[in-house]
Amino acid sequence: MRDLLRSLHLSLDLLLGRRLLLFAALDAVALVLAALSMLLQSEGAAGDLYLSVFLVPAVLLGLPALAGMVDLERRAGCLDLALAAPSAEAYFVRRAAAVCLAVAVQGELIMGAAWLTSDRSFPLLAPALQIVAASAFLGAVSLFWAVRLRTAGGVWLASAVTLGVMAPWFFFNPIPTRLKVAYGAFLPGAEASLPWLRSLAVLAAGSVLFFLYARRRLRRPELMIS
Repeated sequence: MRDLLRSLHLSLDLLLGRRLLLFAALDAVALVLAALSMLLQSEGAAGDLYLSVFLVPAVLLGLPALAGMVDLERRAGCLDLALAAPSAEAYFVRRAAAVCLAVAVQGELIMGAAWLTSDRSFPLLAPALQIVAASAFLGAVSLFWAVRLRTAGGVWLASAVTLGVMAPWFFFNPIPTRLKVAYGAFLPGAEASLPWLRSLAVLAAGSVLFFLYARRRLRRPELMIS
């Protein structure tokens, strides 16, 4: 576990550099605002919390961090060396995984704590699985564009547009409104489960497709260097 945490920290430090403390501060502000929002309202608070502690940090902080995962090597003049390594594919996947895992773990922990402290007032597995699927999709999309475009700005813009196109599924809120549908402590009812499962399926399929095309590009390094 210590080695994993150290590897994640090194990956984040390499990607963000001096901006790491800034990103951490902005994330802390988002968490404080989310906590205040939970204290001031009750109905619909869990859905707002999912937005505040996962979707907002993922898009506003995670996406800019992911955008430079390949451009960092290109600007340093060592992209050819990174691609020539036997584990080049895993090298860039680890970078994407570090950001996505940090965002996902934060979301999972806070949603779990909110579920326990609110007397299980929303179905826990719905946001838990949605966070995993959306995090994987965010990483796959960012990696797909990072291995095709030459600048971090271009990767950020293309990834943001892709998320906009996939908005009905990526930004889907898996926590149903209490007064509109019935749900249990772990899973939503049948009526609310159908759109949620549809969103999971679309995100999972999209993650696989984007990752496979990104891996195909990584296995042809001459296309990235030229």
